[in-house]
Amino acid sequence: MMFNFSMNICVKQTTPGCGRIRTDSHSLPFPVHPYCFSKGYRYPRSSSGFPAVACPQRALSNLHQKYSEACAPRRLICRSAPAAEPLASSQPAQPRSGADFTLHCEDTGTSIHVFGVEHLSPQPHIGEWIIRNRPQAVVVETAMGPEHGSMAGNVIRCGDQVVDPTAGFFLRMFCQIGVTLQEFKEGDFTQSPLWNQVRSSYNGEQLAYIGAFATGAPLVFGDRPKDITYRRLFGMTTIPQLDQGFSYAAVQNYRTFLGLPPLPYDPDNLPVTEQIMMQEREAVMLKVVHQLCSNTLPQQRLAAGRPRDLALVVGSAHLAGVEYLWRSGRWREVVGSGGANHPLSASQLLATPRSSSDTHDDPQHGLRRGLMEAMLRLSVTKEVISDLESVLGPVPERQMQSYTSIQEVYGAPRMQLASLPRDMLKKLVEGLGCDFYEVLQPLRDIRPLNGGPGYSDDMVMYVRGLNFELE
Repeated sequence: MMFNFSMNICVKQTTPGCGRIRTDSHSLPFPVHPYCFSKGYRYPRSSSGFPAVACPQRALSNLHQKYSEACAPRRLICRSAPAAEPLASSQPAQPRSGADFTLHCEDTGTSIHVFGVEHLSPQPHIGEWIIRNRPQAVVVETAMGPEHGSMAGNVIRCGDQVVDPTAGFFLRMFCQIGVTLQEFKEGDFTQSPLWNQVRSSYNGEQLAYIGAFATGAPLVFGDRPKDITYRRLFGMTTIPQLDQGFSYAAVQNYRTFLGLPPLPYDPDNLPVTEQIMMQEREAVMLKVVHQLCSNTLPQQRLAAGRPRDLALVVGSAHLAGVEYLWRSGRWREVVGSGGANHPLSASQLLATPRSSSDTHDDPQHGLRRGLMEAMLRLSVTKEVISDLESVLGPVPERQMQSYTSIQEVYGAPRMQLASLPRDMLKKLVEGLGCDFYEVLQPLRDIRPLNGGPGYSDDMVMYVRGLNFELE
């Protein structure tokens, strides 16, 4: 069989990578990847008939010179050039001093001050607000360790004994900082020399921990355990739904790359993957908050009774969902535990489907697993992927070919580009002598979302051919 191989001359260009389980779209800087479009050397085609495409150059002005030097003996099929530079990721965030918004428990009068964090980013205003306003509890999306994160509603305080050594170390360190801040007797703790050092040394979530420990507020884990989310995502989605989730994440990342706002929050049309990874968890967190409002959280009864103020610290990608679910009251429907006053443990959101070991005989196990991980890689860190692998276990040996093949195809930057609508793609890449949207059609055709198999030997060879680089 003859293949249509393409020689590449590549430049480095920033392309979308990590963001948020979409722990969540958490806006980390996008890494630099080779972003290559193949030079149009004409070779015999395979039955798949993939066309060759020219590599983007640093400036349009030198395209013709490059062609005359490198391509003149060959027929040019299609040339392309980058149509945009990254706009948003380098802009520093404006400093804030308060919550992103405030919700209210109408039946108790409690104010819920909601803070969105960019995970791993310094946001000292969160800890400073907690120290100055002293809420009766601080609810966080990210647990301080395995024990804290083993059940929604778990509480940790200074002096608690934890088994995990890493969590124990950080608990002692953050508590020591909190105790030392209390020794500052000249007013606001945030005016102390220690806080001036701490505020630039820890991220927003860690400063929320320190603020809670410094003021004596219980630190409440609001999310459900991660392993439940992993298992529900793998066991309760179809292959086309995972494929749709890949497109959704790719579009969100490229919108950030172009400096565009996120897609408007549309609760009635969220992909199933977003419902599991985002909406369900937001509803669980709001259930925990509601229990705190009424002072009925099983793990923690507040000594002073119903609280006046609560702080809720979540990843910024959750803000729109949290606000909508609370104001509409829809969180009760999503939790579905029989009523607002029923225990969270009765909710179907804490139920898991059959274990991954029970699905090893599924002939599409490798395809599902590979597609799920390809989708997650667009929005989470490597640590989350490793955590996922420890929960779901290894991919069965007989499924490795489909698993690795789908990873290769969906790991190619072109598959992300093929996920974009035509108007957005045009903002990123301009085809010279071709319509680049049509060039990507074979990648769209092979996707399960469009009735395709997800990968083929020809497609694997095609994306491998795009990875040659001449620096």
